[in-house]
Amino acid sequence: MCGIIGSAWLQIFRLGIVLAIAWLIRDGHLRHRVQGGAPITAAEARVFLPETHRLAPDPGPRAGLRIFDRSGREIGYAVRTMPQSRAVTGYSGPLDALIVLDAEDRVKGVAIRHSYDTPSHVRDVAKDYLFMEIWNGRTWEEVAAIDDLAAAGIYGVSGATRTSECLAHSIGVRFRGVSGGVAAPFRWGWRDTVLAFFALGGCAFAFAKDARLQRLRPWFSLACFLGLGLWLGDLLALSLLAGWAESGTPWRQTPGLVLMAAAAFLVPWATRQPVYCQHLCPHGHAQRWLMKLTPARWMARFDDRAKPWPRFIPFWLLFLALAGVLLRLPLDLAGFEPFDAYLIRSAGAATLAVAAAGLLLSAFVPMGYCKYGCPTGLLLDFARRRTRDRLGRRDLAALGMLAAAFCLHRFHDSIHAWMVSP
Repeated sequence: MCGIIGSAWLQIFRLGIVLAIAWLIRDGHLRHRVQGGAPITAAEARVFLPETHRLAPDPGPRAGLRIFDRSGREIGYAVRTMPQSRAVTGYSGPLDALIVLDAEDRVKGVAIRHSYDTPSHVRDVAKDYLFMEIWNGRTWEEVAAIDDLAAAGIYGVSGATRTSECLAHSIGVRFRGVSGGVAAPFRWGWRDTVLAFFALGGCAFAFAKDARLQRLRPWFSLACFLGLGLWLGDLLALSLLAGWAESGTPWRQTPGLVLMAAAAFLVPWATRQPVYCQHLCPHGHAQRWLMKLTPARWMARFDDRAKPWPRFIPFWLLFLALAGVLLRLPLDLAGFEPFDAYLIRSAGAATLAVAAAGLLLSAFVPMGYCKYGCPTGLLLDFARRRTRDRLGRRDLAALGMLAAAFCLHRFHDSIHAWMVSP
C-alpha cells in the first residue's frame, strides 16, 4: 500500500513539474503580450491612481494590467497603445501612450510614454492639459466609439497637430481593437473525427489483448504513417506544445488534436502505456520498418559505459527550446525535430535534415532517434508510470529544469538585455 501511495504522489509530483513549467511559459508570454519591450511600471500608474501598489497582467481580450492597492483591492486598469497602434504614425513614427482607468472603468488620465516625433512637439502635446484630459471620465466603450475626432470635440494641438492626432488615433485603435471577449464557437469537423479515430485506435492496440485485433497492427501503423503523417501532418512537436503553453489549448477550434495530445500525456501517466510514441507517431513507425529491413550485422552496439551519454541529447534540446521560448529568442522549434518534414510542401531545410539524419541513425541504431534525439518523446515519457517507480535522476533533472525556467522567467528582462547587448 505504501508503495502504491508513494507511486501516486510521485506521478502527481511529475505532472506538477510539467504544469508548473507550462504556467511559467504562459505567464511569460502574457507579460510580453501585455507589457512588450517597455513595461508599464507601478510608478507610472501612481501618477493617476496614487494608491497603486502593484500591477498584474490581465489574460483577457483587453490585454492590459490590473491595478491593485496595498491591501490587494483592485482599484483600476492600465493599458498602453503599443504595439496595437504601431501602424498609426505622426511626423516621424508611432507613439506609445499610457491610459489609466479607475475601478468604474472610466479614464483617469493619459500620458505619452514615447514618441518618434520632434521632442518639442511631444512636450507641447503633453503640456496641453485641455487636450490630454479630454478622455477623462469616459468609459472604455465610449472611447472605443469615437470615430470622428471633430464630432467628439477632440481637436489637434496647435503647432503639434500631427503628434496630437497620432495620440488620439492611437488611443482609438487600442480601445477599438478589443473584441469584447466573445469565445470562438466550438466546432467538430471531419479532421477532428479522423484524429479521434487515430487516438482511440492507438489506445485499442495498447490495451486490447485480442489476437485478431493485434494482427491488424501493421495496417494501423501504415495508416498512421500515411494518414496522420503525410496526409494530415497533425503531429505532436515542441513547436505545437510551446504554442499551446503560451496561448492556451485550442480545444474549441481543433478538439481532435487536443484529444490526441491529452491521450499522449494522460494515458501513459495513468497506465504506463506510451500510446503516442508506441502506436501513433509516424516517425516511430518509419524507424521500426528500417530496423526490420536492416541486416543485424549492420547494427551498431554501444559500450555500456557510453550508452547514458547520448541520452542527454534530448534533455539539452528540450532545455534549449525552453530557454528560447522563455527568453523569446528567434529559434525555430520546428527545426529541432523531424515532424514538420511530413508537411512536405512547407517543410523547412532544418526539419528535413533532422528527419533524414534521424532515419539514417535508426537504420544502424535500433530506434536511434527516439532514444537519442527526440525531446518531445522525452517530455511524453517523463511522467509515464513505471512498474517499479521511485525518485530518480530524471526527476532531479526535471527539478533543475523547473528551477532554470523560474530563473529565466523571473529575471527575463535582465538576461535578455545581457544576451542582446552589443
